[in-house]
Amino acid sequence: MRLLCLTNLFPDTLQPWRGLDNVTLLHALKAEQPEADIRVLCLRPGHGYWTGKACTLQPRCGDEPLHPSYHWAPYIPKFGGLNDRLYTLAVRRALRTLPQGWKPEALLVPWLFPDACGVHRVPEFEGIPLLAVAQGSDVHQYLDMPWRRRAIQALSQRAHIITRSEDLRQRLLRAQSPADQVSTVYNGVDVHTFRPGNRLEARRELGLPEKPEILLFVGNFLPVKGLDLLIQATAQLQKERPVHLVLIGSGPLEADLRGLCQTRGLEAVTFAGRKGPAEVAHYMHAANAVCLSSLNEGVPNVLLEAFASGRALVSTDVGGISEITAPSPGGGFLVKGREIADYTATLRRALENPPNETDLSHYARVRSWPHCAQTYWQRLFAMTKKVRNVR
Repeated sequence: MRLLCLTNLFPDTLQPWRGLDNVTLLHALKAEQPEADIRVLCLRPGHGYWTGKACTLQPRCGDEPLHPSYHWAPYIPKFGGLNDRLYTLAVRRALRTLPQGWKPEALLVPWLFPDACGVHRVPEFEGIPLLAVAQGSDVHQYLDMPWRRRAIQALSQRAHIITRSEDLRQRLLRAQSPADQVSTVYNGVDVHTFRPGNRLEARRELGLPEKPEILLFVGNFLPVKGLDLLIQATAQLQKERPVHLVLIGSGPLEADLRGLCQTRGLEAVTFAGRKGPAEVAHYMHAANAVCLSSLNEGVPNVLLEAFASGRALVSTDVGGISEITAPSPGGGFLVKGREIADYTATLRRALENPPNETDLSHYARVRSWPHCAQTYWQRLFAMTKKVRNVR
């Protein structure tokens, strides 16, 4: 099968962490179907589209089998409801860079707006099955914006949409998306990278303190991650027991978060910066619990990675997180609301009641990336077969 993936969420050498779940899925798809010809058009927001300037981003080492090429897409923040149409223009220009005569048999587009909504307007793709992927904020936030909501509703009439949680699926159904056009497929987890490990050895190798209980966050420093709650709760907890907070990631709020740590007297904190998957796994070995305090989520990858590593997850009860934690063997500790006292109490409960590492890891391992990729291929083959039968 000739499969074309179009998305703004794909890594490059400057942002190797961008769209990691998408590139991991594509590699898993390639591993399951080695004969498939998979290509990626990565369209990044930028002014280069208007000036005709070439996008000079380069793929990470190892992503070459996916044949990624990078292009600029026009984007106007204050008139966001028009960005799907602008994305269409960028796609039509980018199509000229594909090999002569190469035409996709199916389209895969992670992120609903503007990406998938723009792709479904491209006339060159008429009659080609389109599989779109809803990841989180493209549903949580955009369904409340009239123009974007209408664009997503129109998309759901043309494409099949995979949601990465049942919560996202239900939100789309409430927005009048056809039930047979929306299905839930959870992300996979790299079970070779994320597995239980020796806590003390990991701390020594990472230069982390050996005695305190370590709380770990992995993600972007963005408002939606609600990190003020985690920091304030950790500062409260340190008054009764030695704890150390490790924050992996970066983002526009880093200076504010450092300031909040100082204001709250939280000195036992490490801003570790961006880390690759193997490094993240090592930090999970060192941790007692992995923590999220988001305002909304789909099913974040860090959840499955924590469970595969045998580590408890403490999180606000948002999005589809409970879909994974509820049937788990005791690894999830969820907080209703955003009260500091409630989050602090849940941290305490998680630290005092650690899960069985082996049971929790086995629970997560059934959600491997190969299993996820098989489900995607089943959907893609069914869609292409349906098109052939219509013809």
